[in-house]
Amino acid sequence: MIIVSLVVAAAFIGFALLVWQLVDKIRAARKPKDDLARWQGEVTGKLKTDKEKIEYLEEGQGVMLRGINAIISHEINGNSVQSLKDSQQEILNYLTHKEKTA
Repeated sequence: MIIVSLVVAAAFIGFALLVWQLVDKIRAARKPKDDLARWQGEVTGKLKTDKEKIEYLEEGQGVMLRGINAIISHEINGNSVQSLKDSQQEILNYLTHKEKTA
């Protein structure tokens, strides 16, 4: 009876070790895929942030160019006061928006 118990215990331990090795091999096989998915998630987040920053900077460049154009127009004909006021308000709106997003 003791020998049968020892054989059953040895078989159970052997089976547990076999299952453990199988699980370990599956984890090792999935590790590159999991690492790649994690890296891809990080890169996607960084690209989204960079895209938002670039779009915001492009918006700021447009605001500045419209302001410069208003100044040039006023210098040329001396009659573009409303254009200067509109540009000033647009620049203030942009700067206020920038403070909120920064």
